Amino acid sequence: MKAAFRYLLIMAICLVPITFMPYIPERFPIVIGIVLAVTIAYWGSYAYIEKKRKQQDQDR
Repeated sequence: MKAAFRYLLIMAICLVPITFMPYIPERFPIVIGIVLAVTIAYWGSYAYIEKKRKQQDQDR
């Protein structure tokens, strides 16, 4: 649950400034790029950290 909340918080932090920029005529491709980049980066890092944590617990 914490991971999903952190993910949504990061998405909001990244997307809200883009929505209030009036001088960007075509925002859709930028928004899609941000969503994909944040999704891949966050969940990839989350999976890597969990994998590392399980290995450390197993070594103990």
